[in-house]
Amino acid sequence: MNVDIKRLISSLILAIGLILFFWTLSNNNINLAMVVFTGTLILWLMYAILLEYFDITTFARLLSAAGLLLAMAVFFLYGVEELPYPIGAFVFHTSGIAGALGIGFFSILPMVFLYQLDNSAKQEKTVPDKEIIPEEESLLPVIESDDWEFATEEELQSEEWETA
Repeated sequence: MNVDIKRLISSLILAIGLILFFWTLSNNNINLAMVVFTGTLILWLMYAILLEYFDITTFARLLSAAGLLLAMAVFFLYGVEELPYPIGAFVFHTSGIAGALGIGFFSILPMVFLYQLDNSAKQEKTVPDKEIIPEEESLLPVIESDDWEFATEEELQSEEWETA
């Protein structure tokens, strides 16, 4: 199958799932919205794996974006309540806010892991294979005396000579 057609069908699956997700949320039916949400992700994942179109970075981004959408939905459905009197008043519920923050935090984790893997791969590429020792930090001592002579072959074999 052509890559453009694969990408088009993949985007179509996600677009239809997103439309159904918002439609069920507009009816204040969070349970059905989560079923649509999860079903869309599973359908997209099966499609991508079966047609060998799966990419882990795309999946991590998709999972993070979908999780953040779900966190915002939970926040607005359970964290904020509009009161009729006084006009324009809101009540914030800590249980809804905590749930939304928890979902948001866990949805960011795939991107954090992906970022960490990218950084570790970049660091491995920049580490040199061999350590280059500059001339100044040579392991041989620097002798600044002019009072020296070359060692003969016999002296080198006997190992009875001094360096300084």
